[in-house]
Amino acid sequence: MRKHAAALLGTAALLGAAVPALAAAPASATSFSCNPVAHRYVVTKGKAPVHKTPAARGKVIGHVYKGAKVVSRYECEKSDGTWECIASCEVSDNGAPKLYGHWVYRGYLKG
Repeated sequence: MRKHAAALLGTAALLGAAVPALAAAPASATSFSCNPVAHRYVVTKGKAPVHKTPAARGKVIGHVYKGAKVVSRYECEKSDGTWECIASCEVSDNGAPKLYGHWVYRGYLKG
């Protein structure tokens, strides 16, 4: 019985030490900062995808074409680059963060 209890305590101690390390890793990987802006840009890519969220793997909901003029309402810095929200922007960090709208990668814009 003592060996069983010692094994359980040892396992619990190992898990307790590992959980904070695992929980801390994703937070740094998904860190971002957003600021309201009012910048005017011209699209430089022939057919730039517009995403529902500011992420390269986010759902594509449309396109903007080369030469189109857009106005950014929010600008977000993420690990995969800078993203500009050009319409229907919903940015909030109250509780669970919300980042929705029509997002274009900054590398496809000039201005």
